[in-house]
Amino acid sequence: MEVLGSIITKARKNPKKIVFPEAFDERILKASETILKQEIAKVILLGNPKDILRKIDELKLNLKGVEIIDHLKSEKFDLYAEKLFELRKNKGISLDGAKKILKNELYFGTMMLYNNDADGLVCGASHTTSDTIRAAFKIIKTKKDIKKVSGAMLMVKENKVLLFADCAVIPDPSSEELAEIAMLSIKTFENLFNKKAKAGMLSYSTIGSGKGGDVERVREAVKIAKKSGLNVVGEIQADAALIENVCERKCPEINCREKINVLVFPSLNAGNISYKLVERLGNVRAIGPILQGLKKPMNDLSRGCSVQDIVDLTAITVVQAQK
Repeated sequence: MEVLGSIITKARKNPKKIVFPEAFDERILKASETILKQEIAKVILLGNPKDILRKIDELKLNLKGVEIIDHLKSEKFDLYAEKLFELRKNKGISLDGAKKILKNELYFGTMMLYNNDADGLVCGASHTTSDTIRAAFKIIKTKKDIKKVSGAMLMVKENKVLLFADCAVIPDPSSEELAEIAMLSIKTFENLFNKKAKAGMLSYSTIGSGKGGDVERVREAVKIAKKSGLNVVGEIQADAALIENVCERKCPEINCREKINVLVFPSLNAGNISYKLVERLGNVRAIGPILQGLKKPMNDLSRGCSVQDIVDLTAITVVQAQK
């Protein structure tokens, strides 16, 4: 797939260390074989080495070059515990409490990322999105001047790609939060594809055709985003955002020939439901969620992910780490 092939090519130019806390999931192991074979990333698997190697053997996989770390016996376990204690002591955590938390592979992997012993983390094949996000919030935290993390999905069909956000994190974003989601989503798209992004701020109204609090919230978000110099349009209905002749009928005052490639949804309900419907009914690949706004790349998988989804999200994580 050419669209994603360009991301994989980027990743291969400078592979980074990506840690996988879910080595017990056979999809992760199968994806690791492809990742290593294609030289997309340097793979780190967490867990009991004997169990992991036994599973690799059962699946008849070639994982030459993989690094397997028994997090419970790691020489850095106590160091990470001390650092986690320092990070969270104001939240009431004790050193023993930090050690207990680090017995969970996800938190150990997140501390590897925090300590620069890994460049990125991919999780979510077995954990919920809230599990992954909670670990990220507690340890990695947001970039300077970013108020909230958001989650974007790459929607890919043949050689066409759109980015949907927020599909994973913020239930009812304010106008300010919608504008920040638009900013982060535009940056994500442009970083991955090296092409200009244009965001449509979605609503049931197009440029004043409807009224109501939800419309006003999106309308205000557009004003905030434009003041920051972002290339956004809205409020706009989904059909006008995607189809040129519908756009020309409904809002001829905007440049309808300049394609919109980022869709910002007014709520998590709308974003999450929409991406799943498009994925399942439209035969579209959904990759992500890509967590936006974190200090370091830590991305989430859907628990229904395929092996190829894991490979692709790993390549995205590597490209983020390269930046």
